[in-house]
Amino acid sequence: MSKIHTLLGSISSPQQNDRVKIIATRADFLTPEECGRVIALGELFEQEAGTLGADQTMKQDTRRSNVTYLRHTGDTSWLYEKLGLAIQAVNADAYHYSLTGIEAIQLAVYEEGDHYDWHQDLGVGDNSTRKLSMSIQVSDPHAYDGGDLEFFKVPDATTRQRGSVIFFPSFLHHRITPVTRGRRYSLVAWAHGDAFR
Repeated sequence: MSKIHTLLGSISSPQQNDRVKIIATRADFLTPEECGRVIALGELFEQEAGTLGADQTMKQDTRRSNVTYLRHTGDTSWLYEKLGLAIQAVNADAYHYSLTGIEAIQLAVYEEGDHYDWHQDLGVGDNSTRKLSMSIQVSDPHAYDGGDLEFFKVPDATTRQRGSVIFFPSFLHHRITPVTRGRRYSLVAWAHGDAFR
């Protein structure tokens, strides 16, 4: 017997997803050669300071890093195609969200002292349609210290394996701890769909 009662005018219980995952990972999404190619692509586009939210505010006590938008071009189409297929697969397996597209992929660069404090990717305006977030480890894990992707009250949920991808709902609180040595590269992207309803 279902624990969920119907609301006014509702005639059915919600559809369940017995394979739901809060965080889904896939090792070896990118090869080391592809990771190097991504870093080289970052050299072709303008780098800018990372901002907060849809209003693009700057708060270095919350976020300090640089990003490069790897827009969909002939040079990046392989990456968009590969990521699009992975999104479709993990969504069909773990989330069952109604998705319609992907935001421009960002190459995030964290130097020594850079960080991104606790935040959600879901927000107001254009960010209100973010449903599925993803982070791809581009750096060799030995190239830096600190700079860990952490999820609020979800211990040991991530990996630093080069080329791995981590998927999670955009409403999940997460952070990047301060980099204490070296430089950390990661790709971040968001799959969009109609606002949660």
